[in-house]
Amino acid sequence: MGGLYMHSTARQTGRRPNRPAFTLIELLVVMGVLALMSSMVLVGLASAAEQARVTRTRGQIQKIHELIMTRWDEYRYRRVEAIKTGNVRARQGARLDKIRELMRMEMPDRISDVTDPAVSLNGTPSLQARYQRAVTRRTGAANYTAALSTWTLDNESSECLYMILESIQDGETNGLDYFKPSEIGDTDGDGLPEILDAWGKPILFVRWPYGFPVIATTGPTRNALSNLNDVSSPDPFDPLSVRGGKVEISASPLVFDHFLIYPLVFSAGPNEIYNIVTDIGVNYSSTMPPNNPYVDVSGSRVGQIFDASGNELDNISNHALVISGNAN
Repeated sequence: MGGLYMHSTARQTGRRPNRPAFTLIELLVVMGVLALMSSMVLVGLASAAEQARVTRTRGQIQKIHELIMTRWDEYRYRRVEAIKTGNVRARQGARLDKIRELMRMEMPDRISDVTDPAVSLNGTPSLQARYQRAVTRRTGAANYTAALSTWTLDNESSECLYMILESIQDGETNGLDYFKPSEIGDTDGDGLPEILDAWGKPILFVRWPYGFPVIATTGPTRNALSNLNDVSSPDPFDPLSVRGGKVEISASPLVFDHFLIYPLVFSAGPNEIYNIVTDIGVNYSSTMPPNNPYVDVSGSRVGQIFDASGNELDNISNHALVISGNAN
């Protein structure tokens, strides 16, 4: 009996327990599932971060639009030197030239706007002189002429936009007070600050986007780019149509040669491609008539789309954010 008991005990003690275990295939499946879930989470986080950048940039451009339009609206009633010679149309034309020149020199979107002297006005507007001093100070040059050798063309419109916002004052609030330090930078290293979008790209500014698509243009992909430019309304600064504005009789509905155009403020958007013409190689001070917003060079207009690639469709602009002149 004792030997039988010992043998039975030995058999029980040497028996391996029956424990469950993962096979290699099962481990690989679990790891694959975890990797898939992790990638889905990362994609969701990336999408949320991208949408946050879009929302932030929309807010920036909406605020810039409000600040810019405050100054733009003032030109409708801006006082200029009295014109005492000629008939009504001639006097209206002379006044219009002066108003447009003030807009060009006080709301610049390129270096030549800051550099070129007055053609229609008597003297230099104080704001243009202020911009020249700011450029000289920031580049560290001895004078403005020397500063021009440092100021690059790369982001000139964004740098002009910065100076415009800096010159806007509402009580104790400056136009730049609405932007964080992280939204201001100098991406081209010329010493002149730019307003940056959420992707770190300069926000560009076009004062007279004559070629920017309007709601009435053909092609479904172009219809939503501008809620502001309106070829069916005449230029509000030229009510007597002394500098254009004649209707193309063959067009239906009627289309004005010189129509209602608003400043364009835009970001390249998520794909970081602008795809919009900001310069056609002409200084506005040398157009005929001077400071002509509707200048056309070989069919090229400021504000036109480069091509039909669609890269402009994700641009974030005040023209898309604003309906009937009011910010959404």
